[in-house]
Amino acid sequence: MTNEEMKEKIQNRFNSQDFLSFVGMKLEHIEKGKVIISCENKKEFSQYLGYMHGGMVAAIADTAGGHAAGTMIEKGYKTVTSELKIHFLKPVVCKKVYAVGEVISAGKKLIIVESVVKDEEDNMLAKMIATMFVIEPS
Repeated sequence: MTNEEMKEKIQNRFNSQDFLSFVGMKLEHIEKGKVIISCENKKEFSQYLGYMHGGMVAAIADTAGGHAAGTMIEKGYKTVTSELKIHFLKPVVCKKVYAVGEVISAGKKLIIVESVVKDEEDNMLAKMIATMFVIEPS
């Protein structure tokens, strides 16, 4: 698969997910083993202290990591999150967050990724490590 085919595959995968457009996530950058996602912070994402809800932070990190994993597989293969662990380092109160997802290790069945969620000033807000399971074409 060429670099352009890989980028098109990831863009199509991203665009096919209604949840991502519903919450306003944007695909900012794609390269083999790395994807950057952005998302505007909205009042609707707040938890009771006014910070972005941890579930939303985790969703953004998972989306970046999952799409980074997607850059490593051939056409017809898919990935799903098998497991993730996230560390919330600072409250998310900024207007926009960025998640940088990168592949740590890519095997035939499992792809290990990490995602770092940052604010506009590049401060680390959360860090996730996850295992993505590779689904073979049926």
